Amino acid sequence: MAILPVNTTRTSTPLATQRLLFQLNADQVELQRTYDQLSTGRRVLRVSDDPASAGRALVLQRGIDRTDQLQRNAQATEAFYQSTDDALARIDDALIQARGVAVEAAQNVLSEDERAALSATVQQALNSVFTAGNVMFRDHQLLGGILESENALNWIDGGVKFSGTEAVGNTKLGGGVSTAINVSASESLGLLSTVVTGDSLGAGLARDTRLVDMKGGEGVQPGIIRVSDGGNFQTIDLSRAATIGDVEDIIDQYDLNGRRLSFSITNDTVRLEYSDGLPGTLAVDDVPGGTTASDLGLFNPQGFTAPPLTGTGMAPRVTTETRIDQLADGAGLDLTGGLQISRGGQDFDIDLSEAETLGDVLIAINRSDADVQAELDQSAGRIVLKAQRSGVDYSIGENGGVAASSLGIRSSDEQTRLSELGGGRGLVLNSQDDDLVITRPDGVQLGINLEGAETIQDVIDLISNHPDNQDSLRVLVRLNAVGNGLELEAPPGAGNLEVSQPGLSDAGSQLGLIPDGETVGTGELSGGSMRLVGGDYDPQEAGGALDTLIRLQRAVLDGDVEEISLLQDRLDVDLDRSSRTRGRVGVWSQNLQQLSDASAQESLLLQSQLSDEIDADLATVISEMTSRQTALEASMRLIGQTSQITVLNYL
Repeated sequence: MAILPVNTTRTSTPLATQRLLFQLNADQVELQRTYDQLSTGRRVLRVSDDPASAGRALVLQRGIDRTDQLQRNAQATEAFYQSTDDALARIDDALIQARGVAVEAAQNVLSEDERAALSATVQQALNSVFTAGNVMFRDHQLLGGILESENALNWIDGGVKFSGTEAVGNTKLGGGVSTAINVSASESLGLLSTVVTGDSLGAGLARDTRLVDMKGGEGVQPGIIRVSDGGNFQTIDLSRAATIGDVEDIIDQYDLNGRRLSFSITNDTVRLEYSDGLPGTLAVDDVPGGTTASDLGLFNPQGFTAPPLTGTGMAPRVTTETRIDQLADGAGLDLTGGLQISRGGQDFDIDLSEAETLGDVLIAINRSDADVQAELDQSAGRIVLKAQRSGVDYSIGENGGVAASSLGIRSSDEQTRLSELGGGRGLVLNSQDDDLVITRPDGVQLGINLEGAETIQDVIDLISNHPDNQDSLRVLVRLNAVGNGLELEAPPGAGNLEVSQPGLSDAGSQLGLIPDGETVGTGELSGGSMRLVGGDYDPQEAGGALDTLIRLQRAVLDGDVEEISLLQDRLDVDLDRSSRTRGRVGVWSQNLQQLSDASAQESLLLQSQLSDEIDADLATVISEMTSRQTALEASMRLIGQTSQITVLNYL
């Protein structure tokens, strides 16, 4: 507390008065500051009060704001977790109820009324799962996509269509790690399940292939390489090359001591040599820190390998921008005719005649009304088809060409295993007799024993190679040109082309050659031949909890005990999926509580440190205020006494 001395010796009256007033003003300012500290409890009210403490306080306040925001995030996320857990609990309860109905319905002694009652119970469980799948919180779908504000599930023609997304929201809860705030429908309900996983398409190199896409996506780093014919190394700058075609153009223009270089591209390799084709030394090296020559497989620093130098494994990854003529390792694909997608017995023709890139193919499929979602699995370079409609069967076949097979997405082909037919039940075969009998139009019967057959190709071979089927009236068997299934063709005769399944065998029905409910499949005269066009022998189920419940309701109502038994296993899978997802949400909730507690503890610590920096010590403030009041009173007394002094005081 500064107090100015009052010295009136050899000092003018105005100066003495000014010094007294300055002291009075200083006392009043300091006293007001103590009043402010006492009323606010803060020692530092502005940066100028204590710049060092104020700077530290600003850092601490930012930390407190951050921890407060993390706690608000945790509170909001906890609400999402609670709502998600409630929805998953309803799904679990519904699936458990349906599982009990399936056990009860797997009997042959139930009356129609009892089956109708059980079917109604399954419908109730189905409605519960349907409602839980559409649950919303804060205008967001919990299971149908975090950014979706409309119902993700809708009833259409006896099935359920999923119109949502697999988007999952994320938030920051500390530690620099994003935390999910909801789960997707595929994780909880098994929706958007894969119906077809295509074969790897394999792309070949082309001039417009980007360097970053080469080597299956590992890429080639553009840079500077060094070349030599045995003398001094010379540099070739490839740092501005974006495609392998750019590399070819740059190298082809380079003259190495009078000999021009030649760089060529094939489907999976690159090749470097002299353009005259003559032998010689051709050393290729990277500059220090560079990897371009190594990435291209042309690294030959000592020149020990004679030209041509060949770099293999250069095939690029498959992307949506990959041209159709680059696929099949550069051979290209024939998409003439397009695809035919069957959904629940309704056929959808996909025109691919205008498709130039793989992305065009995906767009054409996604824009159809087949309720199929086509995606590209870039890691494997293949197409993946997912079902959007539950309760129906899917089939992806040809439409007069080979597009589906070329793209690797034909759902039923020669390699389909017989054990996969009938929804995984396989074929029921006779122990002794033939399992399939084909009667030709000329009356010759072909007995087919399928014991040992494993694939559809084996069935085709057994029919084609049957000893009684080698003449000019033989039955030809192949895959249907349109859709899926087997087609039998034979010259016309006095009789008909028929397929039957003797004994206990169901091979004809499972192979699609005998219609449901019939005992014999009969051909028709078409184009001068007898043709028997079979149905799809391996339709793909949409999968997921809703699909299982819809099929279970139908099976219970129809009394299909075999189907009910099969669906019991699927219910177990659906329940396990839902329970695991619910358990994962529970783990997230526990982790969330720990992070929230840590943020709260950190906030308390920061607030304590902030208090040490800017809060006032009330005892000290009160003591200082008393001193300031005393000083102010003394200053006022001194001013009063000084102002009363006259010349008479000195006489």
